[in-house]
Order: sequence, then structure tokens, then C-alpha cells
Amino acid sequence: MEVIDRIIVSLVYYNACIRDTLEYTLNRDSFDVNAYEHKKNVITNELKVESPLKVFLSKQGENGEKTVATINQFIEEFYSDSSTVIKAASDGLRVDHAQNIKIFDAVVPLHENINSIIRIHANYAIENNIKNETVDNLVIQDERFYRAVALLTLSGELYRQFEEYNKVRREAKGEKTPQSNFIENDLNTLNRLFMIVKQNASCKDKLYTDACDAVLFSIEMMNGHRDLPEGKNFGDVFKEASEKVAAFVADSETKWKELYQPAVNELIEDSKKQQEAAEATKAA
Repeated sequence: MEVIDRIIVSLVYYNACIRDTLEYTLNRDSFDVNAYEHKKNVITNELKVESPLKVFLSKQGENGEKTVATINQFIEEFYSDSSTVIKAASDGLRVDHAQNIKIFDAVVPLHENINSIIRIHANYAIENNIKNETVDNLVIQDERFYRAVALLTLSGELYRQFEEYNKVRREAKGEKTPQSNFIENDLNTLNRLFMIVKQNASCKDKLYTDACDAVLFSIEMMNGHRDLPEGKNFGDVFKEASEKVAAFVADSETKWKELYQPAVNELIEDSKKQQEAAEATKAA
């Protein structure tokens, strides 16, 4: 594996752990503690060693320092003993879903930031004619799978909160209340984050655009900027959009897995060989 390939795969590996933090916004009966510990290990140790990410950020001046601070804040909020959002307990992982917005608001911008660093390196490989086709495809499929996970989790939270908002307003006989105002703020945040995901996407295939458009149109209907289709209610619209998102998730996850695990295994094997060679040199 060439140096540039190692750097790109290492960055993709790290960003996958940032992306997978979104799973804690899903309403599951339980979460895998080992998977959490793995993400925690990867995310917290990356800046403690001379990793490709740390080396790159150290050369970026103030912007690099800001990203380091953002990562440290991310660790503090979700992967430290002081986290109030995700807690490892004797009976498994406890997630406070009342703080789902906090997860979205942290993951989306940080993932986009690291994704832009991946693109810088991928473009460098292309411009210097050292592109590895498999690694380049991994970057493309990793981007696509992230958009799928983001659409799945953001839309699910949007639809849930919108239904709660309507329930609260009905109970208040249409009047706005402190509770409805709170939910409205969350909905505005989710709308903003969805637009970040949409605007930064490089994938343009039909499965993606169908899923993205369906979520966008449903948001416009929620905001009153688009009429509901004739004979349909919000439940129908949300169901149809969710089906399109699910189709995109299934397709993108399959294509991502085919490339991701072999590339990561090669990276790990390559790192072992380098370490063994370095130890052999020291011993000599």
C-alpha cells in the first residue's frame, strides 16, 4: 500500500467512527458496548499518535487548531466518563435520546470537515497520477454511505419531532407554548443540518437524489412551503420518503462494505509490517 493510500484509508477509517456516532440517535432497545468502546478507542487515540490526521492538522495553523479543539470537545461530549449523552453502564450502554440534537449538531459538521480533508488527499493522488482505483472508489462509496446514514437518522428525528410538535400544539388548542417553541428550535436545527448534508454531497445517482428529494419535499411540506399531495397526509409522505431512504441505505451500505473492510485489513497488515521492520532496525 502506497503512502497516500495509507493516509486516505486511515482518514476514512477515523471518519467512519465519527459517522457511526449517529447510531446513538436511533431508538433501539440496546447498543453494542464493544462497538462503542471500539469507536471510543479510535476517536480518542487519533490525536495522541502521529496519525495522518494529526500530522495534517498540525500544518494547518489556526484552522487545524480549531479542528483539534472540535475533536476534543466531541470526545468530551460523547466518549468520556463525563458524557451525559452516552454512558457505559453495567447493564449496557445508556443513551439519553433527549439529547439527540447534540449528537447531530456535533457529528455533521465534524464529519464534513474530515471528509474535506479526505477529498484533498484523494484529489492530490489524482493530480499526481498516483491514484489507486480501489482506494478512490472507497472514498466515493464512503461518501455515499455517509449521506445515507445522515438521511436515515436526520429524517427519522425530523418526523418524530414534527409529530410531537403537532401533538403539543393540539393539546394547547393551537397555541404556542414553551414546549412547542423548544421543539420548533430543534426542528430548525435539523433542517439546517439536513441542508449541510445535501449541499456537501458529491453523489448524484438516482437512488441518492430520489431519497434526498423525498426528504427535502417532506421538510418543505412541514414548513408549509409545499402542499401535501392530494389525498395524502404527513404519515403517508413520511412513509414514502423513509422507503426511498431505506433503499438508498441498503444499496450504499453493500457497496461500502465490499471496499471498506478489505482496505482497512490491508492498512492494519501494512502497519504491522512497518512496525516489525522498525523494531528489527532498532534491534540491529
